[in-house]
Amino acid sequence: MRKQWTKQELIDFESEIGVLYENNQLPFLFHLSGGNEDQLIDIFSQINEGDWVISNHRNHYHALLHGIPPEIVKQRIIDGRSMFIYDNQRKFFVSAIIGGTPAIAAGIAWALKKKGSQNKVWCFIGDGTEDNGHLFEAARYVDGWNLPCNFVIESNNRSVEASNEDRWGTQSNLQWNFDCVTKYEYECSYPHCRKPGMIDLEETLKVKKTDEEYFPPLPDFKYPDLPLKLLEDDKPTYKEGVKRSMQKLAERGAIFIGYNVKYGKAMGTLEGVPDDQLVETPVAENLMSGLAIGMSLEGFLPVIYFERHDFMLVAADAIVNHIDKIERISHGEFKVPVIMRAVAADAGPFYSGPTHSQNLTEMFRRAVDFPVICPQDGLGVIWAVDGALASGQPMMMIEKKSLY
Repeated sequence: MRKQWTKQELIDFESEIGVLYENNQLPFLFHLSGGNEDQLIDIFSQINEGDWVISNHRNHYHALLHGIPPEIVKQRIIDGRSMFIYDNQRKFFVSAIIGGTPAIAAGIAWALKKKGSQNKVWCFIGDGTEDNGHLFEAARYVDGWNLPCNFVIESNNRSVEASNEDRWGTQSNLQWNFDCVTKYEYECSYPHCRKPGMIDLEETLKVKKTDEEYFPPLPDFKYPDLPLKLLEDDKPTYKEGVKRSMQKLAERGAIFIGYNVKYGKAMGTLEGVPDDQLVETPVAENLMSGLAIGMSLEGFLPVIYFERHDFMLVAADAIVNHIDKIERISHGEFKVPVIMRAVAADAGPFYSGPTHSQNLTEMFRRAVDFPVICPQDGLGVIWAVDGALASGQPMMMIEKKSLY
């Protein structure tokens, strides 16, 4: 049973966190909640235990109202995790990369509907997230497929210091026409981050830890070797290796996400995969990636199909800031075993031009810690996919059209 918080109790909790800061105990970024106690108490009265709550950098009230004990929230803040308060047991997920959460929420909602669950997703976002197109595409997707997800815009008319009018002029008060989007306005009791007043920075250095101490790196995982019998007796072509690996994933219930997966069958490599495991998406790579993350948080095995490296730049936020880092920044609370198929258009009868034929393999290898593998033959493909399954972690497989 969740604690029923009063307005004053919420205010007192944040005041206590503010005192820790004034006493030089919080040498890192944090964002205090305040001014919206009444609205949130009312909203959370509609949220059931078992529902997902997706929050952001200003998450303390959300965490408390969704049932995370105050002593745990306080300790997470002291441990440098104010923007990273995760709780898998209570279905509480956050991201301080504000544009990333709507698509993740949509993916969780897709998974809940697929399972026939009665639970819902509640995604809390500020007017900074309202500013970007990621919310629009996620809300359109949720409404279009009637997914159990509500987006709650908490508008304090402030992005750091700039008002909505400063950013959008006469279009500052956007009216949403999606059933899944609600919006309330409030005046935040605190600045964008921390609280007014300068603290003793020399004193804070005495308690400040390293990045590795706040967020320990994940242990390395060595992909197992292929069985000797397979190496001796089987020499599939490159494309055969891809098709066989995709079939193996399909037999494990994998969900294949992207455009041209249902009708183009990903250049024929998804032939034989049941239609209900193929999710044809809009041309929206960030949405595709967020859907995959959300599905994985509900136990599905997602495979994203990017038909060109060039288009993956639109998904770079989801790949680099979320797929790569969620397990680490959540201290293992959440895992995202997403497999990404990244096709490099290095061959074909038609020249595609500089924006449709780039190979960004090395860029991604520098940007992420999960394996970015470029198989050169069919067995290499099978090894990469088998290794990803064994690791339970993300993997990006580079596919070259010239090898098909």
